[in-house]
Amino acid sequence: MKYTGRFFRVSCFVFCAAVLFSLSASVVYAAGEDAGVEGLWLRIPEFPDDADVDEFSADEDGEVTYIRSIDDGRFVLGVFRMPAGDEMTPEKLKETIAESVTNRGGDADDIEFDTAAEDFAELLSYPCLTAEYEIGENGDAKKFAVIGVFTDDYVFLVQAGVQADSFDDYTDRTQLWFEGMKFVGGSTSGEDENEGEEGRGDLFDDETGENGGREIDFVAVVYSLPEFRGVAWHIPAPGEYDLGSGFGLPNDSVCSVAVCPGYRVTLYQHSKFGGESAEIEDNEEDLGDLKRWASSLKVERIEEPDPDFALAWFEVQSENEQVFEEIDPAPKALKKHAERIKRFQAAGEMSWYGTTKDAERVKLGRELIRIFSDLGVDMDEWEADSFARMMNNFYDWRKDLSVWDTACLILNVDPEIFK
Repeated sequence: MKYTGRFFRVSCFVFCAAVLFSLSASVVYAAGEDAGVEGLWLRIPEFPDDADVDEFSADEDGEVTYIRSIDDGRFVLGVFRMPAGDEMTPEKLKETIAESVTNRGGDADDIEFDTAAEDFAELLSYPCLTAEYEIGENGDAKKFAVIGVFTDDYVFLVQAGVQADSFDDYTDRTQLWFEGMKFVGGSTSGEDENEGEEGRGDLFDDETGENGGREIDFVAVVYSLPEFRGVAWHIPAPGEYDLGSGFGLPNDSVCSVAVCPGYRVTLYQHSKFGGESAEIEDNEEDLGDLKRWASSLKVERIEEPDPDFALAWFEVQSENEQVFEEIDPAPKALKKHAERIKRFQAAGEMSWYGTTKDAERVKLGRELIRIFSDLGVDMDEWEADSFARMMNNFYDWRKDLSVWDTACLILNVDPEIFK
């Protein structure tokens, strides 16, 4: 699914918006885990596991508040649940959002409602509303968005807040996070134990318990290195994923693909599904001539998956996550390159792009190849210009890492061993 709303690469809830707006890294409440929430719950499994838990609470009436943040509070995500009722209709919720924005100094007339409501309703199989707005000016401005989901028993609101000057840093990642939203659990009344399981991002409608109650969190995985190594993008559901709009890896970085039985991945040479294409219906550990080629892709279900085969595939792919290359840097090489490594560790995205030209970045790429090769990393497939281009692509995708850590990410090397 490709979401059309401008902001819904970042989104979230409204009655606690004032809390979300004011939270910072210095305001941290007692941590909790949403795994213990009883009844139907809306989960965002792709959000970073190491996020700070700023607030968690659940009461006997079924109300739940779960707020997390990353990057010292620059991006804050909240999920809220309340019992459904006559006072929680979409129109009344819109009125509440408008009032909240006005009270916090924003302009209610500038709120954009329902730009992506139909897309989220299709994803979650329940009526939805969406709202996008900005509060504050200049360096204090923050962008917010709200997704309201109206189930039979509960109203869920998901709200994201991000500093306006950091908005572009999170657009691609948040698109992936929200495409992976799904319901888990069931009705607290016990009348429908499978509520939330059917058609909401899970692979199977578990009416017969075919998969033993276990969930399949993704239907395809693409990797930035051959043999299912490197950065892994777990694609949660069939849909269209275009560069800059849900594509979860840097441009021209796909090297291997794993496809769940019953599904097909189509790679496209250019963004917007242009250029040549290649269909993949089985695991491909090395794309050969198609390595570092794709800028967009589509995932589609082509037949009913066999539950046992699909679960076995899922378990194998789950084990591939965060497995770094095994290297044992020679002390002599570490000593030789220590100063340059420190400089690369201290340099960020602006140092790579800010004052350098293409030829200078190629020169730096050559130096990085030499250093990593001396440290025991296999660099045979890299040339100076191709490594520099990949550094560019990774920085276009993610800007928060140092030059050294970005190079480590490309090569699937643990940067911690050099600190």
